[in-house]
Amino acid sequence: MSVDILIVTDALLKHQDGVQCHPDVLLWQKQFSGRRRQWYACAGKNPLAWYAALGQVTPAALLAAEAGASLPAGTRQVWVASPYHAQLMRDSVRVLPEGQLAWTADDAVRLCAIINPLLGEEQMQLMHVGAALLLACREPLAAYPDSFAAIAGHLLPDRHHDGEDGGRLDRLLSELQMLLFQHPSEERHERQEPDINGLWLWGASDWPQAIEPQHLHVATRNPFLQSIVEGKDAALMISDAAQLDLLLQSGSDLPATLVLAGEGYALVLKKSWLPGFGRPDWQPKSVSDETALLTTLQSLL
Repeated sequence: MSVDILIVTDALLKHQDGVQCHPDVLLWQKQFSGRRRQWYACAGKNPLAWYAALGQVTPAALLAAEAGASLPAGTRQVWVASPYHAQLMRDSVRVLPEGQLAWTADDAVRLCAIINPLLGEEQMQLMHVGAALLLACREPLAAYPDSFAAIAGHLLPDRHHDGEDGGRLDRLLSELQMLLFQHPSEERHERQEPDINGLWLWGASDWPQAIEPQHLHVATRNPFLQSIVEGKDAALMISDAAQLDLLLQSGSDLPATLVLAGEGYALVLKKSWLPGFGRPDWQPKSVSDETALLTTLQSLL
């Protein structure tokens, strides 16, 4: 497999002086040396959101287009529904990083069966697209939650969601948490995998709409993204930091273009005939905007 671009979605972590590199990515730091580097401002994105951004569509629209005719009649809005495991802290709740949560299509089917009786009362339906989960709504919600990338590996927000229907969304998510607490998965326990404590809705889109998403071959271990892409002959790799070592072969060369993202930034490291010098110092400098970043990456695909 010859990969031209590698995007590591959570490679940058907060540090008292700015950002630092994720320990799982630093295992490859010898290959960072001598590359030209450019910093960009970049909103947090998980693997599915990165793929959607490169195709200039919303994450939910991507899944809805894949679901096609199986979407319920009368659907007017779609959301990505991301399952999560929450870890109770002393005075907060921390969400397990997405790359550390095992998830399968069977898990998705089971979750839909548990949750849909409740959602039916709200004129909603949870669907599985492979291992990915999509919420279809007959009545759109005017609510604006954070993206899943903003909470995965971070604290669960303790504030109300923005928007006219923010309170309704808060209540719905709380009801789903209680329902999942009452229905733990014996299959996950047998596999010694953590419980699913809730669903996070994000990446919403009006529906129906005419979209022609770009179908790129992508190497990834993210189950949501695997559900809509092919990995054969991939020129693009999108990975969580926790899954990176499973995708890359030890001792192999990193792709020509490496994107290390997280905490509001993306650092692009590129091989060049006129290379940079030394290792990255992880402090953002001469920061360009996200539009310039996406334009640059799209030109390489």
